[in-house]
Amino acid sequence: MQHFQKGFSLFELIVATAITSLIGVWSATAWVQQTEDAASEAMGRWLMTVKESVDQMLVRQADTLTGLSLSTASSGGYQDIWRPTLPELVRAGHLSSAFSLRAPLGYEISIRVLKPTGLCLTLGCKIEVLTLAIPKDSQDKQSGNVTRLGKILASFEGHGSSVSQLLPGRVRGPMIDLPNPPALDLPILPVGSIVLHSFYDSTAQASFLRQDERRDVKLAANLSVSGRLTTGGNISSGGGIEASGSISSGGAISATGRVASLGHLQIGAVEAKGAPCDAAGLVAQSSLGGLLVCQGGLWQNSMQSWGGFYIDRVNGGCTTRDEVKMDRRNPMTGDCSCPPGYEPKLISTWRYPQHSYNEYYTYICLS
Repeated sequence: MQHFQKGFSLFELIVATAITSLIGVWSATAWVQQTEDAASEAMGRWLMTVKESVDQMLVRQADTLTGLSLSTASSGGYQDIWRPTLPELVRAGHLSSAFSLRAPLGYEISIRVLKPTGLCLTLGCKIEVLTLAIPKDSQDKQSGNVTRLGKILASFEGHGSSVSQLLPGRVRGPMIDLPNPPALDLPILPVGSIVLHSFYDSTAQASFLRQDERRDVKLAANLSVSGRLTTGGNISSGGGIEASGSISSGGAISATGRVASLGHLQIGAVEAKGAPCDAAGLVAQSSLGGLLVCQGGLWQNSMQSWGGFYIDRVNGGCTTRDEVKMDRRNPMTGDCSCPPGYEPKLISTWRYPQHSYNEYYTYICLS
């Protein structure tokens, strides 16, 4: 009778165990790599979102960055507009309030706006921003991993660059090649650092007027304003100036044509008659009332203005009533005198025919 052996031999068990172990190792390695790839892709998308928010900030803050506006209201609440932070981008509305301020991988994030060069106030210029992702100390071993950098850079659509082990002295990417450091006031970036480049060209917007305009404005045609026109400097026109509203200027208003207003014309300058003046034709208020005009280097009355009249007599003055039966005092002073700045001019001398006394003198007051 024959007996057959049942079960596995020792050799078969060893081979099966080895194959199972290799499969487990390969699976674990693949799982770790997939996890690393997913984290790298998430890091790339996260950084791309930050870059897009920086692009939005550049458009909104272009006037402040180029010097066209100094208004603190337009600075958007940034403590330093040249070094915005992620929380400030969230408060400005460029990032969602639910956006995670912590990067998916161990990187320190900073944003640096480079000083623009060129004729920003007249012709416009380019504003450049560098978004820096510098690996933390805990990421030193993985930061220079080519696979990781490749996965992250693939999310930037050519706008990203990195510092690699092959060229630690350059910051290179598909469309970027900068020295390391990429700016004079930046430290040398370690291997594995990632740099995203943003820029905004203000040339197309340089010709437009804006609130808090700092440049001299020159127009080749007419300017029509339905509301109030206010300037802290001069207003000069090669034609006329017409307003249905108000015009307020902290400087001079000049026109080679007519200055017309449907409302009142108010002059705030006050001068004294006889004081020196700069240019002929200037108009000011008199310190005594009325208007003064600059003539011959001195402030003069714009016309012979009326200062009242009074009637004096040889005996008794003008403060007592007599046969004239009237108050002979000047209604503007209450006395037999002229207001300051006015001089009496004798216009008549008379008396009653039946009287040989009380000769009367009539004066008017002119400036």
